[in-house]
Order: sequence, then C-alpha cells, then structure tokens
Amino acid sequence: MIIIEGLEKDGDEYNGGAITDPESGNVYKCYLELVENNKLKVRGYIGFSLLGRTQYWLRKQS
Repeated sequence: MIIIEGLEKDGDEYNGGAITDPESGNVYKCYLELVENNKLKVRGYIGFSLLGRTQYWLRKQS
C-alpha cells in the first residue's frame, strides 16, 4: 500500500500530494516539512490545510 504520493518540493516544504489513512483507506491532501534534523511534520487535510490533522514523525535511531 502506498501511503504518500505525488508531493512536489516547494521551498522548505513538499506539498501537492496525497496521504492515505491505512486504517480507513481514506485519502487526504497533504504536505510535509522537515522541522528538525530527525523530525518530519506531516499534515493531512480536506479542502484547505486548516481542516486537518498534524502528526510529527521521528526518524528511528539505530
């Protein structure tokens, strides 16, 4: 299953793509932003970015 697709670089962000909720199968617009060296801001939304949810994904430390 593809979770994130179609993103394009726009300055410090990647946007214009879609993210799939693996539990429900619903697809949302999304953008990503690297906020720290090992911390990624993932924002999924409907319509425009004010109506959505943000998660922060951390890189696994080895």
